[in-house]
Amino acid sequence: MLLLFAILGCRGLTVNDVTSGTSPDYPELKSLYVDAPPQLAYERAMAVASTMPGWSGCEDDPDVLNKLHCEATTPTMGFVDDVWIRVGQYGPTISRVEMRSASRTGKGDMGANAERILAFQAAYMAYEPPED
Repeated sequence: MLLLFAILGCRGLTVNDVTSGTSPDYPELKSLYVDAPPQLAYERAMAVASTMPGWSGCEDDPDVLNKLHCEATTPTMGFVDDVWIRVGQYGPTISRVEMRSASRTGKGDMGANAERILAFQAAYMAYEPPED
């Protein structure tokens, strides 16, 4: 966490809602682009989300295709934050995995939302589906 704070600086003191690819305070957080159709990329996102520490209640958004909502509980203070993952078609064989993480309380998150996005993205890229 200290290393992340050193990299991200003081941004976490005033930001508590971060979206990959669009948050001006975190321009280094990009959406993922994967070589898979959206349904397959979404299934992978659901599988990865189920393994993330402190994440629970992951459910499909009934109003939006390929959108997942989860709750993430911070380990230290026990705050519950919201996480949304959306997968969409980007090109003929490419899907974009976008992510938003937002604190329900406070004015700053000490970089927790950005860290959560980075952790999910690393887990997503490293994920190996179980063999049948």
